[in-house]
Amino acid sequence: MSSRRTKILKLFIIVLIPILIIITAIRLLATDQYLAFEYGKASFPPDPFGFTQQQRFDLASSSIHYVRAHLPSNALSKQTLNGAPVYNPREVSHMADVRTVFQRIFQVWQVTFIVLLLMGFILWQKRERRILGSAIQWGGLLTTGIILFIGLFAIFAWQSWFSTFHLFFFEPGSWLFSYSDTLIRLFPVEFWFDATLTISLLGLIGGLAMARIGRQWRISLEKNIHKI
Repeated sequence: MSSRRTKILKLFIIVLIPILIIITAIRLLATDQYLAFEYGKASFPPDPFGFTQQQRFDLASSSIHYVRAHLPSNALSKQTLNGAPVYNPREVSHMADVRTVFQRIFQVWQVTFIVLLLMGFILWQKRERRILGSAIQWGGLLTTGIILFIGLFAIFAWQSWFSTFHLFFFEPGSWLFSYSDTLIRLFPVEFWFDATLTISLLGLIGGLAMARIGRQWRISLEKNIHKI
C-alpha cells in the first residue's frame, strides 16, 4: 500500500475513534440502569411539585425509551397522569427533536463502527499493523484530549457549556422550560451535570485504554521486527 493511502487511513482512524467512544458513552447513559443509578443518589434533588419516586422513574424511563425509538412517535403526547397530560406541546415538540438527534447520532455511531472495522481490516491485511497500532494509540490520545476539554469546560463554565451544547443541536429557546414543567422535574440541571461528568469519565477511560492498547501493540510489533 502506498505511503499516502496508509497515512490517510491512519488519519481517518485517529479522527473516528473519539466519535465512537463518546457516542458509546452517551448510549450507555440512555438506559434505565443509569436512570436508576442517578435517581438513587442521596444528593439527587426530589421533585418539588409532587411526583413520587416511582412516578418520576416511570415517566423518565418512558422518555428515554421514546428517544431511543422503542415507543411510537406519538407516545409522549398521549401520556397522561391522573387524567391530565404529562407533557405540554412545547415539551412534546422538544422531545421529538431530541429523538431525531439521538437517532441520527446512533446512525453516525453505526457508520463509524463499520468504517473503523473496514479500515482496520485493510491495514491488517496489508501488513501495516504497526500503523494500525499507532492509529489506535493516537485515536485514544485524541479522545482523552477532547474529553478533558469537555469535562473542564462543564465544570468551570457549566451554563456556557449547557447553552452551547443545546444551541448546536436545537433551535434557540426550544429547550428552555419552566421549573414546573415535567421535563425539568424529571431531568433537573443536576441530572445533566452528572451525566456530562459521567460521559467524560467513561470517555476518558475509553480513550486511555485505547491509547495503552495501541501503544503496547505497536511496541510489541516493533520488537518482533527487530528480532527477525
